[in-house]
Amino acid sequence: MRPTTLKPGDRLSIRMPLSSRETAYFVKRRPAAGGRPAVNLLRFPAYAGLNGPDDDGTCGMSDYDLSRRGEIAHD
Repeated sequence: MRPTTLKPGDRLSIRMPLSSRETAYFVKRRPAAGGRPAVNLLRFPAYAGLNGPDDDGTCGMSDYDLSRRGEIAHD
């Protein structure tokens, strides 16, 4: 999967380190600039509220990780 082709709201299935899968929703991609790498922002509903009531479950993931561990979830 290529992270540059994702659109906001796309549902993804992410393979986690201990061989489980989590559902995430693509929020946006911050492209690389000024020497910092590109970052993809994903919202994991299962992680919402873990860091307080204002936590919406958004996590950052690099292009490399997303391209190897993510795939578009089909209904």
